[in-house]
Amino acid sequence: MDMPSYDGVIERWKVDLIITRAKLLKFRAYQLPDVLQELVLELLDFEYDPEHADGATESTALTTVIDHHLRKMKRSAKRYQARLERMGEEVSEFSPDEVDMQAIDVGSIVAGLPPREQAVCQGLAGGMTRQEIARELGCGWHTVNRIVKQLREHFRETGLAGWVGE
Repeated sequence: MDMPSYDGVIERWKVDLIITRAKLLKFRAYQLPDVLQELVLELLDFEYDPEHADGATESTALTTVIDHHLRKMKRSAKRYQARLERMGEEVSEFSPDEVDMQAIDVGSIVAGLPPREQAVCQGLAGGMTRQEIARELGCGWHTVNRIVKQLREHFRETGLAGWVGE
């Protein structure tokens, strides 16, 4: 999945910070372009003032702004889903016309993987940490890291690099 480029609009380290914080708060790969779009606009309005930062670095201040906005996005999505459930409508994270055909390719690639690699994929897709996956598989986290590295390379070779997070 290609990420939008914000070269000349905002510094690269800020884009990387948004992506890192979004992944930590369990946003999915398909949500990252929308998250970036919202937060880049937010950060364009943000002005770091060291005199009013109470000793915080620009990075720390931006992390606070980003985390606050990401949590607000999560709360808003939960409220929306709860409202749909109360209304009795079927809840879906995306409409059928928004389904990326790459998701179908990903499913077929995962199905062709050895069982241990499939288990790692399922764990990552379910939001598990590498340590949690290692415990569930009865192996060390170094093994899981190696498998993730192999998966990333496999997905990169098939043109689906955005489907395996960092």
